[in-house]
Amino acid sequence: MLQNGGELDGKRILKAETVRLMATDAIPAEVTDTCWMPSKGQVGFGIDFAVRIRPPANAQEASGAVGEFFWDGAADTLFWVDPKNKITAVLFTQYRPFGKVPLHKAFRDAVYSAIPKALAH
Repeated sequence: MLQNGGELDGKRILKAETVRLMATDAIPAEVTDTCWMPSKGQVGFGIDFAVRIRPPANAQEASGAVGEFFWDGAADTLFWVDPKNKITAVLFTQYRPFGKVPLHKAFRDAVYSAIPKALAH
């Protein structure tokens, strides 16, 4: 539904404008401290989601594409929507504490390694 601008199986769930707002960085430019998103890359924050605003700066950052939006859960769950590459990914785990195993990076790297590099950025 999020990948399709708010529509699922021909039914409108959210307005397209609402999905665009959710996936648009809403953090003012003067806010530069994003330490709340370690290793997630160059991200801002939309209405409900982290939003990738620049490609990964180095190999330590999670793979991803500008314009994707995502969120992590406390038990190492993850979902993201990448409209550019038409990817919707969901990772459900029940591993706590969060982040002790680099599952998110490994999962993202595996997904993005399967598409041509020109598309992934």
